[in-house]
Amino acid sequence: HEKGYINRENLLIDKHLLESLSENNTLAIATGRPRAEADYPLDVFDLRKFFSDVRTLDDCLEEERKIFQREKRKVSLSKPNPYMLDAIETSHKSNVSKFFFIGDMPDDMVAASKSRAGFVAIGILVSSSEKDSLKEELLRAGADYIVEDFEQLKRILKFKKM
Repeated sequence: HEKGYINRENLLIDKHLLESLSENNTLAIATGRPRAEADYPLDVFDLRKFFSDVRTLDDCLEEERKIFQREKRKVSLSKPNPYMLDAIETSHKSNVSKFFFIGDMPDDMVAASKSRAGFVAIGILVSSSEKDSLKEELLRAGADYIVEDFEQLKRILKFKKM
């Protein structure tokens, strides 16, 4: 009878930082959420304009269905499978020289390390109340860097215009 959890989400990154990041970089999203759950906050917080590509659980499920129809075998393309990252790389390899993946879960780090584009895996601790244990898990899963806030990305990504 009340608003759902999706209406309680908070924006974890400053919109000005996203805008700055998007000026000289191609930003994309690879999320394990269904498309509707990814689209909703992009529209509510007016963020869609910063992202050229959004890959979701729905994309994984659709490709899994195609593989099953074609090959009669079941596969899972959700993270930690790098399917979404590889699809982003395929779509943007002509205009992107280096790929980074920022995530807050160990499966994100595994997907980045398994991607054919060699994504640099950046673990972020913003959304966790158990930062120390999450940091250990992210490092074990292959994080190249760990950041505690989005401002630290500037140093890693070497942005000049911030």
